Amino acid sequence: MKHFPFFFLLVVCNAHFVFAQDVSQIKNQQAVSVRGALSSSANFYNISGKASTRDPFNYLLSGNVDLTVYGVNLPFSFMYSGQNIAYTQPFNRFGISPHYKWIKTHFGYRSMNFSSYTLAGHSFLGAGAELTPGKFRLAGVYGRFKQKTIPNTANPLDTLYAPTRKGYSIKVGFGSNENFFDLIFQQISDDSLSVDLSQAGTASMKLPQANTVLGTKFRFKLAKSLVWETEGALSLLTKNMSDQLLSDIDVPIIQQLTGPLKLNASSEYATAWNSSLMYSARLYSLGLQYRRVSPNYQSFGAYYFNTDIENLTVNGKFSAFQRKLSVNGNVGLQRDNLRGNKAAQSVRIISMANASYNTGKVFSINGSFSNYSIEQQAGRLPLNDTIRLYQTNRSINLTPMLTFSQSKMQQIIQLNALITNMIDHNQLSAVNSNVSTQTFMLNYLANHTALEINFMAGINYTAMVSAIYNQTLYGLTADVGKAFLKSKLNSNLSLSVNRSELGGEPGWVNTLALQINYRPHKKHSFKLNITHNMNNYPGSSTAVSFRETKSLFSYVYRL
Repeated sequence: MKHFPFFFLLVVCNAHFVFAQDVSQIKNQQAVSVRGALSSSANFYNISGKASTRDPFNYLLSGNVDLTVYGVNLPFSFMYSGQNIAYTQPFNRFGISPHYKWIKTHFGYRSMNFSSYTLAGHSFLGAGAELTPGKFRLAGVYGRFKQKTIPNTANPLDTLYAPTRKGYSIKVGFGSNENFFDLIFQQISDDSLSVDLSQAGTASMKLPQANTVLGTKFRFKLAKSLVWETEGALSLLTKNMSDQLLSDIDVPIIQQLTGPLKLNASSEYATAWNSSLMYSARLYSLGLQYRRVSPNYQSFGAYYFNTDIENLTVNGKFSAFQRKLSVNGNVGLQRDNLRGNKAAQSVRIISMANASYNTGKVFSINGSFSNYSIEQQAGRLPLNDTIRLYQTNRSINLTPMLTFSQSKMQQIIQLNALITNMIDHNQLSAVNSNVSTQTFMLNYLANHTALEINFMAGINYTAMVSAIYNQTLYGLTADVGKAFLKSKLNSNLSLSVNRSELGGEPGWVNTLALQINYRPHKKHSFKLNITHNMNNYPGSSTAVSFRETKSLFSYVYRL
């Protein structure tokens, strides 16, 4: 791996062939057209009072170009940065997805989505197709899902030996978008011939693995307002394909799923599924959702899963008073330790509600409440109260607002109050864990359309209290914006002045920001941003005083 003072990244990630009309009409298409934008930016940075974590100067050149040839659309993108970053393959992404009527194909670096628990957006290098003739829903993909890796010679512990991962996934279904049933089969495995197996068993070698998944996804409209949706999968994972010990799995369907892949002692299976039932009416809706993901569930067609989890959620919403009042919320119960083999089990209670009332004239108000609790319970072992986890995160937000509208001017007075608390119910750890935050803001906003000017002024107060951190911040904020030259030039100046008390140490936290946007022509635009931050704690031995200036200048040319 070589290091360069410049990092060049040309990613032709999305080149979609789109046949917008019948081939017989191609003569009516414009021969060649080019759209897109090229941009350049320069960043300047300066800080005094503490060590800098950024370069004082950096630049970026980027572009997005849409080339269309007789209705075939080819979008390209590139980026050239002044960062000192190492790279090995600057040209490593190319893909196309031509489609015509009910036929869509994928070639190169692409991603497809069959269901949440099977093929779920994992990038692959290969080929795929999606066919929807009439009511049929057919799709398939074959390719490389992971390229082999070898240890970095500069730092052997930084990278592991990992084999190439290849495989396929097939979907067969029937129905429409409102009512359908899909069956999915997926088989992806590591190629043991792509790596040196003599390294097997060492700390730097990832053992070849195999994964077979059988999944389903369906949606049925049971009645005019009642919809049932479900998706689930059974996954078989062999953690070491070279293991010679026999498997103890004797489930017939799992043995049939493996096909040519043999089970061994490292093979295990897991399931994942969720189902929801939703009733929707004109002024209200009510839904029920259940989800269960077994411990260690994996699919090589997806990147990540939260496993060992089961939850049940009820959600609903309604409107009243000619839709002036709107309320929605949900409440759910969640737990882990599905196999009962953990020392402790965690139970979560999740609840949330939002409400808004708008008279349609001057007064309106929005409010929200959320409460998330987690409590540990005894699992296979008794639970010691000294380390028992039982916490609640609670949040309350209230925003009343007055709006005064005239022909050329609009004025708004808005109050925002936010209170959050992290409450530890374990008396032995509560002293060090409880956290409380309170934020209050009162703002006045005015916008004069004829003069093309807007103004905002406000006062704010924030207090956060915990065992290790105590800060109070209060002050004034002002912001003014003005448009010139028939809105071709827009400027904005903002100032924030806050008195701070950090751990009993008084100080100031101030920010001044300027933004200018100039668009003299539809193809050209310029932007200038300058922000200056000042933290000043005179005489403090703990709080850091510093000054920081960030500047950005950019130019965009539209093709």
